[in-house]
Amino acid sequence: MKRLDAKTEQTIEKFTHEVQALYGDELISLILYGSAAGADFVSGRSDLNFLIVLRRVTLEALRKALPLIPTWHRQRIATPLVVDPELLRASLDLFPIEFLDMREQHRLLAGRDILLELPISSRNLRLQCEQELKGKVLNLWRAYLETGGRVEALEELLVSSLKSFLTITRHLLRLKGLQPAREFLEILVQAEEAFGISLEAIRDVHSVRLGMIRLDRSNVHALFERYLADIEQLAARADALWRETG
Repeated sequence: MKRLDAKTEQTIEKFTHEVQALYGDELISLILYGSAAGADFVSGRSDLNFLIVLRRVTLEALRKALPLIPTWHRQRIATPLVVDPELLRASLDLFPIEFLDMREQHRLLAGRDILLELPISSRNLRLQCEQELKGKVLNLWRAYLETGGRVEALEELLVSSLKSFLTITRHLLRLKGLQPAREFLEILVQAEEAFGISLEAIRDVHSVRLGMIRLDRSNVHALFERYLADIEQLAARADALWRETG
């Protein structure tokens, strides 16, 4: 995990004390997750994401935090995710990707590390991967129409969708029994080898994001079509994993 700057650490420490003062013995876990608990945090640009686990979430408990929300937002603290153990466990079958990502990249600030206790089903993970991939294909087709074919809008659509597909690909690799790499291009290579497919269009969109490929009317529509084909390949592999994990 990359070391955070002193100002960010002070913000985290202050937030921890505020939450402990708000909830006292009702607080089970306070966890920092996301980029600040990993290697991708950029001070001044990235948000701080926190999971607050209370013995019981009530409207009264949520109202306690209302006066602090504007101050937290000014400090780039995203509105915390507040749950209780019952809701947390009831959500595991619906959001295994999100909770696995939290568990993989988090830092315990107070209480017990409840994320390490979560039983996440590979069957539910496979199902969410397939649903996410197929749903995003449908959304991309619709978003394509909304761009009006403008090069700048299509480029933004391609680049903005990239991170979510990378996340799903990492979890597909996990379902294959592999430990996913951390770097984008390494993950693509792993997926190509594991599933016997080519993800060259996704690689090209990554190059667009880095400014290594410039898009114009002569190539943007072809890249979009190839990109969708790559995603559909991944969706087919997620479907095939049903026989392995189902």
